[in-house]
Amino acid sequence: MATAVETPSVTTTLPGPRSRPLLAAQARQGYAALSDPHGEVPFVMAAKRGSIIEDVDGNTYADHVSGWGATPLGATPERVLDAVSDAHRRYGLEISNYITSPPVIALAERLLELAPAGLTRYAPSMSGTLVVEAGVRFARRATGRPIILGFLGEYHGEGTYMTAAHSTDLSEVPSGSAQFVPGLVFAPYPNRFRMPFHRGAGPFDDTLTLDYVEDWLLVHQVEPDQIAGVLIEPVLTEGGVIVPSAAFWERLEELRRRYGWLLILDEVQTGIGRCGTLFGAELHRLEPDLLLLGKGFAGGGQPIAAVLGREGVLADADGGAGGTFAWVPAACAGALANLELIATGGVLENVAELEAIGKRELAPLVERHEQVGDVRVLGAMVGIEFVTDKASITPAPAFHYAVHQSLVRRGVLGMTQWGKWIYRLHPALNMPPELFAWSCAQVCEAVAEVAAAPPAEFRVVDR
Repeated sequence: MATAVETPSVTTTLPGPRSRPLLAAQARQGYAALSDPHGEVPFVMAAKRGSIIEDVDGNTYADHVSGWGATPLGATPERVLDAVSDAHRRYGLEISNYITSPPVIALAERLLELAPAGLTRYAPSMSGTLVVEAGVRFARRATGRPIILGFLGEYHGEGTYMTAAHSTDLSEVPSGSAQFVPGLVFAPYPNRFRMPFHRGAGPFDDTLTLDYVEDWLLVHQVEPDQIAGVLIEPVLTEGGVIVPSAAFWERLEELRRRYGWLLILDEVQTGIGRCGTLFGAELHRLEPDLLLLGKGFAGGGQPIAAVLGREGVLADADGGAGGTFAWVPAACAGALANLELIATGGVLENVAELEAIGKRELAPLVERHEQVGDVRVLGAMVGIEFVTDKASITPAPAFHYAVHQSLVRRGVLGMTQWGKWIYRLHPALNMPPELFAWSCAQVCEAVAEVAAAPPAEFRVVDR
């Protein structure tokens, strides 16, 4: 007998009477980023069960944030939590860089068994930020070259180094940190909907990005043999679920082989099932030299991350990842349970069903509304790009914000940030399809509501 799926319900104003003083207390005590002046998340969570969040006022919401990808199986996956608890009781908190244990070895063996071909070594870590920093160091050490080629609009973490690289995950808006770190050059991320130096919407040939690399960067800014590696996400996640074409990857592969560049694939958000495949690399049969994992790798257990690499890159590498809390036994046991659930437990089949629902229910928004420029659905990821009109495709952050607010009132919490114009849904990989379909229906209603009386827009650079 099928289990009934809980439908979210919001019955108070937001923030509710109990959430309001708690949010005010956090704003007084925390640094500026914790104050949430725009009310992006206008409640305080009391509990979470599966894909449902309950706030302290009794309102419930469908969770399309999934711990920003770190809880791919919902709030409390029992097999993961049991594995974490059992290992923690048995081994305690131990520094695995110095004293190893069976969970560490078992996780490494299974992870490398499932990894894309050619990846034979691992380096332990505990967050996405740290593995990106480590991946850059490994690439530079392996090649003896100083420069990393990145792509505008990507998100690579919150360390000083990679904050300079991700440009606040909006290619139009700098992070203010680029002056802190040398050794980075950038090209636009390949985007068939929106391309620099072109007006209006695509579809564009996204290999134009590589024209820029060959004809401009390699001529006017950097020599090809100065570049150690290419740091890239297989799908642009924070920037709006943008999937490069097969032609882009084929040409990038030709470039990097010609010049001896390593491929550093940032799979912190795309890895471990999020794309509908175990790794985003599988979408175009990519063969990375370094593959970076975090977030969903933990499966909602304890923080854990990893750098996977080829023999020639990692076999003789010394230091550069690790740390006191990297791959503690309990985190390894939880990550191993998570891997097994996703690889063999029918989770990827559920992701395929979520993707089909998203395409069926949300893609028609482009034809229905002038303000919906593009809808992109891949695996358990949705990106809806809002514009003022289809002719100019001028970003519409105020419209986006109004849609987000309408959805929170309807009981759907997606991923957004003030000043952005792309709304994202990031459900748990095992979210019940019925709950995802209900959420998509709420999205359609919220967009129609805002489109009936669009708000005045503001310029992104003035936000």
